Amino acid sequence: MHPIDPVRAPSCPDGSVSVSASFRPAAPGLRPAEFSAALLLLLLLPACKPTELQALLEPSQALSSVLAEEAVRLAGTKKQVALITPDASWGPPSTVQESLRGALKKHGVAVVTITAANVGNPMLSGEIGLKAKDFFEALEKSAGAGAVISLAGAPLLKPTDASRVSPDHPPVLVVATAMQGNKMGLRSDPVQLARLLEAKVIQLAIIDGADPALTPTGKPDRTRALFAQNYRILRRPN
Repeated sequence: MHPIDPVRAPSCPDGSVSVSASFRPAAPGLRPAEFSAALLLLLLLPACKPTELQALLEPSQALSSVLAEEAVRLAGTKKQVALITPDASWGPPSTVQESLRGALKKHGVAVVTITAANVGNPMLSGEIGLKAKDFFEALEKSAGAGAVISLAGAPLLKPTDASRVSPDHPPVLVVATAMQGNKMGLRSDPVQLARLLEAKVIQLAIIDGADPALTPTGKPDRTRALFAQNYRILRRPN
C-alpha cells in the first residue's frame, strides 16, 4: 500500500494559479489554511481562459473515463451503476460527476440511483466523510445495480461494521482524491482504504499520485497516460 503523496493542482499557463492540492483531510475537520488554499483555487478557476480551463480539467476527465471503464468491468453484464455523491450543501455536481455520466452512457450503462449523502461541512469542525448509515442505505437501494461508485469518499466504518456488509453486494468503487475537477473531493486515510479493501467492503479506490506502473505500453493511450500521471488505483491484494 503506497501512502498518498501530495500533488500539485495544475495551473493556468500564465502561472496565475499554483495551489497545493493536498489540502483534503483524512480525519475530522479541514484546517483553515488548507481550506483557504482550496477556496482560492476554486475562485481562480473561472479566471482562466476556456482553453486554459480545459487543460486544468483534463486530468479529472481522464479520471472519469478510467473510472467508468473500471465500473463497467466490475459490473459485468449488468448495465446499471449506482452513484453516491455529497449532498447539495457541497454545491452543484462536479465536472467529474457530469463527465462520468457521459462516459458510462458511451458504454451503454445507466446511472440508476443517486444517493446524496450529508458528508459534513468542510468549513466547520466535525467529522467529514461518508457516514456508515448513508453507505448502508445506498447499498440497500443499489442491490440490483452492477456496481456502486462513491464520489463521497470511502465509508467511515467501525471495525465491527464490516460484518454488516452483505458478501454479495455490488462492487464498490471509491474516488478519494483532493479535487474532483472543479470541486473539492474527499480524501481518505490510506490505512482506512486498505482495511476496506481487505474486508471486501470496496473493490478499488482511486487516490492522488502518479503511478508510472499504469503508464500504457505499446500504442499510446492519452487518457490512460494522463490518468497515470495524476492518479493511482488501489485494489485488494489477490
